[in-house]
Amino acid sequence: MRCPVCGSYDQSVLSMKSKQFAEGLVECSGCGSSWAINHGHAEMVVDAHPQSFLTGQTECVEADDYVWAA
Repeated sequence: MRCPVCGSYDQSVLSMKSKQFAEGLVECSGCGSSWAINHGHAEMVVDAHPQSFLTGQTECVEADDYVWAA
């Protein structure tokens, strides 16, 4: 999945699980932005460029874009 801010494909994924709760947090290695995938849309958690007039856009993701931890 591409970074919604800079468009980079370099990223690291943190998977969090607790009983019925499971969430994946993605951090871009290029710009440092963080986002989570929620119902097929990217929700920004940390925007590396908050003062920029260019805003991060959410993009629809397909099922194969998700990273599943075993």
